[in-house]
Amino acid sequence: MTRDDLLPPARIWPLYVALFAITAVVVLQKTKHALLPASQNRVLFLAEGAAICGALVLRSGWLRDNEWRREQLRLGTIANNYYKPRREALVNGFAVGSGVLLALWWGLATWSVVLFGMRRGVTTRGLLDFEVATVTGALTGAIVGAVTGLLVGHLWELRHRRKRMLRSTAHA
Repeated sequence: MTRDDLLPPARIWPLYVALFAITAVVVLQKTKHALLPASQNRVLFLAEGAAICGALVLRSGWLRDNEWRREQLRLGTIANNYYKPRREALVNGFAVGSGVLLALWWGLATWSVVLFGMRRGVTTRGLLDFEVATVTGALTGAIVGAVTGLLVGHLWELRHRRKRMLRSTAHA
């Protein structure tokens, strides 16, 4: 199994674009062009760290079905078309769900930037900052959610294989 099988090239570039976008927001935070209120710095740095760690996990091959052939032989078959689509569905589902939830949370947490923009007469700048915060939350949530889905899928597969093995030995 190659690294491209673990995370195909079509899924690599969005991960790197997300990391670049989050990093750009972090870099701009220490300039006069900061996109988020200073009160969000700690959360932003935690989001950057979580996104980097999540990207490393997604690219590393951890929690993947690396020994599927041996496990399938123990079950008496070499076909392995059952687990992969279900694991992918869990990864995608958790990525979308977490992305939406974190986008909503970041949006609620930074809604004040729109209000401050209105008070200063620069509503468009406040709205841009709000949108950047929401997109940053969505990107971070998607990466963290994908890792969570990967973990849940791995645990589900281990549990399901164990149950299948027990059922096959009980019937034999």
